[in-house]
Amino acid sequence: MARDRPEVMVCEQCGAAHRWQPLHSDAVARCTRCAAVLARGHRLGVDALLALTLAAGAVLVIANLTPIVALDLRGNQAETTLASAVMLAWQQGEHTVAVLAAATAVIAPALLIALRLTVLLPLALQRQPRYFAWCLRVLHEVSRWNMAEVLMVAALVAIVRVAGIGHAQPGPGMLGFGVLALLMAALESAGMKHLGWRQ
Repeated sequence: MARDRPEVMVCEQCGAAHRWQPLHSDAVARCTRCAAVLARGHRLGVDALLALTLAAGAVLVIANLTPIVALDLRGNQAETTLASAVMLAWQQGEHTVAVLAAATAVIAPALLIALRLTVLLPLALQRQPRYFAWCLRVLHEVSRWNMAEVLMVAALVAIVRVAGIGHAQPGPGMLGFGVLALLMAALESAGMKHLGWRQ
């Protein structure tokens, strides 16, 4: 296709184009060429998805601005946020770790939330969303890099290991990343394609 049009979607399996339209909660849209599942209807409407996305944005801010762990090692107490941990890793020469942590725990979730808002806000206002097809393609690609749940599990494992030599306590940022992982999982299961697809 020469250009992306908001009303046209492309099958990820075979590249066939389909027109966009709302799906009912029990509907399944299949490609007319290869019969791949293009989208499934979902019980969550645009307003519910928008509320979940706004909540995920607020939780992402809280998770990144509050301490993820409080450490007490032989009387020395310290609290650290994700941003300060990334900066410390960078300063100690662990550039790959710092970049991957920032990309998977901060940049990818923020980009996912921004792209979802770009699509959902016009739909909630009953306007034709601009760049709809482009946003869905980018969402699909960026979602592979959203690993807030992996970060949360890794941080919990680190806290358990550190607890052997000192006292480590999860901070509100850790709870924020846990809630963010749940919200992102809910948004991923709801998807965006169910908002519309016409064969």
